[in-house]
Amino acid sequence: MSKIPIRRGINFGDTLEAPYEGAWGGHIIKDEYFKLIKDAGFDHVRIPIKWSVYTQKEYPYSIEKRIFDRVDHLIEEGFKNSLYIVINIHHYDEIMEEPLREKDRFLAIWRQISEHYKDYPDQLYFELLNEPTYNLNSDLWNQFLKEAVEVIRKTNPERKIIIGPDNWNNLYNLPKLEIPENDKNIIVTFHYYNPFPFTHQGAGWVKVNLPVGVKWLGTEEEKKDVERELDMTVDWAKEHGDIPLYMGEFGAYSKADMESRVRWTDFVARSAEKRGIAWAYWEFYSGFGVFDSEKNEWRKPLLKALIPETKI
Repeated sequence: MSKIPIRRGINFGDTLEAPYEGAWGGHIIKDEYFKLIKDAGFDHVRIPIKWSVYTQKEYPYSIEKRIFDRVDHLIEEGFKNSLYIVINIHHYDEIMEEPLREKDRFLAIWRQISEHYKDYPDQLYFELLNEPTYNLNSDLWNQFLKEAVEVIRKTNPERKIIIGPDNWNNLYNLPKLEIPENDKNIIVTFHYYNPFPFTHQGAGWVKVNLPVGVKWLGTEEEKKDVERELDMTVDWAKEHGDIPLYMGEFGAYSKADMESRVRWTDFVARSAEKRGIAWAYWEFYSGFGVFDSEKNEWRKPLLKALIPETKI
């Protein structure tokens, strides 16, 4: 697969994709976190952003200046610490429910983001939309993403753009994804939370009640399941001109036992790296978190699982 500069990253989940920063668990992105992340051995940060809550619902769909000011600041803090930054549109619920009604607004959001960041360094990546799903099916999504890429390319001809399949960026839906032609700066993302009954056990937002106590022991069968699915993504990428792959989210929720979480996280991360797949762990300091914001310290077993050679 084609190489990209990013390799190991982390998500600032439960912050700017909330209705407002601090709404979920009081989580605020502190400037000093960027240095902590860099020093631990990560090379990039993915910042999920709920742009829709700051955007007018009617034409001209103007985005409030305050969210640009906040995102600008975070990007600059990342750059100060030699980190790449991925910004996306996250939790855009309306587009999942009524995609055709929201299409113009979606494109207007990207027109404004693109114009605002057109002179920023190449270390800033755009990710079109987190986990398209529900009524935003693959046929509609392929059309939306094509037009969004065209909008971005008018002002950002060579910026890296990340796109992913529908059904929650599901790797099994990669064959339905249509890549814009003749664009060498596209990265394809997928999210990895398998086996789901393990990674999401006890998670209150999951519609099915997943019982706690499911372990991941790292048996040969368990490992083969992971390897088979990651191999599927690599095979697909090779068939599409060695397009770079990005596992933009993966993680196991805190209700799982730490030993199983460490085993799974280490195996998934190493398996991705062996296949040349860049990754970003979900996430920094919330329910899946590798950092304990109350104690202001890393959860070292999880950090070591992600970055074995870390000096922290």
